[in-house]
Amino acid sequence: MSAADFDLGWLLQSLTSEEFFARHWEREPLLLQRGKPDFYDSLVRLTDLEAFISRGDARHPAVRLARGGAFYPPAAFTHDLKYGDEVFREALDLERVHAEYSSGATIVLPAWHRSWPALGRLCAQLETQLDHPAHANAYLTPARAAGFTPHYDTHEVFILQIAGRKRWRVYLPPLPLPHRSQPFAPEDYVAPAVPTLEVDLTPGDLLYLPRGYVHTTTTAEQPSTHLTIGVTVYTWIEVLTEFLQSTVAAPELRQGLPPGFAWRAAVRAELPQRLAHLLQRHCEGVDTDAILERFINRVVAARPRRPQHFLAHHHAIGRETQLSRVRAVHYLTAREQDDLILVLNGRRIRLQPAVESTLAAMCRLESFTPQTLPGDISLEARISLARFLYGLGFLQTADRGDCL
Repeated sequence: MSAADFDLGWLLQSLTSEEFFARHWEREPLLLQRGKPDFYDSLVRLTDLEAFISRGDARHPAVRLARGGAFYPPAAFTHDLKYGDEVFREALDLERVHAEYSSGATIVLPAWHRSWPALGRLCAQLETQLDHPAHANAYLTPARAAGFTPHYDTHEVFILQIAGRKRWRVYLPPLPLPHRSQPFAPEDYVAPAVPTLEVDLTPGDLLYLPRGYVHTTTTAEQPSTHLTIGVTVYTWIEVLTEFLQSTVAAPELRQGLPPGFAWRAAVRAELPQRLAHLLQRHCEGVDTDAILERFINRVVAARPRRPQHFLAHHHAIGRETQLSRVRAVHYLTAREQDDLILVLNGRRIRLQPAVESTLAAMCRLESFTPQTLPGDISLEARISLARFLYGLGFLQTADRGDCL
């Protein structure tokens, strides 16, 4: 399977994206028990995670330990390594990691999509399809253990069972669709006697949980390894925040509240009518198109920057070098006065207008060489543009595949 196949359709398989969004997205859990233990092998295997943890350069916080709903302090499983005058801090002490894991600790690899290319490709494809940020964590839980106490997440979660077996108990949300500013409060929660869903996930299975659904897990006689793909959604609250930020331009709204507004009864009594007047005055005729355009542009510009390519001899890109656009990157092109703007990986890059037709061809063509690219600039300029965009992670050479 090629990396291009890792997307929402690949995850769901047995139902269409339309069915998923209509029946499950932000609504109810989805359980897919595939009966295909090797389904995720092309994405990641248990041996891949073991090899990553065993690497001599793995350090905290790329690897963390958790038990009973809390993370270990780094000093409990790391040490500093000195090589000459250099000190590599918080490197894994594998003997201590293994000892804690054997006694019940869960090993967590946060944001593992940044370290594992296939997983990074899946998250990038999900972001392209959903327009919401996606991240991936990996969890290795020993036998007869529970990694975290009951809780809900404030993001959508896809659980991918990689190896072993894990029992999931899922309960209805105490707060439907919690915002990221409304984290789970364990002191206020009492789990019902009977869960809404109780299931053993085995390799190849998938469980989707909308944010707010409380869940807890345990392992039995065998350890478990799973991935969680988290999707942090933008809500209408963020759009309304954009509107509120736009009202700063109104002098009337920049006026201070009247003195004594909190404790003088006569002043306080006037506040509701005044607020209603301001809302009516400033909400009527709101340019919703402009607000949404600003919000969308801000979201695109704020997307996490994907790791750029490193090519020690990037000048080796010449007139006949076979190139293509990296499909995983998010980008927009626009004209701004006399400049051409490329929004790429959270950056706004100003380019000369003369390269517009060449850049458009790079975006459109499946593959190309600087020599075959159309445009109004010289071959030398096309080569320089290709080298520049390669360094930004926008282009890749044919021998590197679709990397991040």
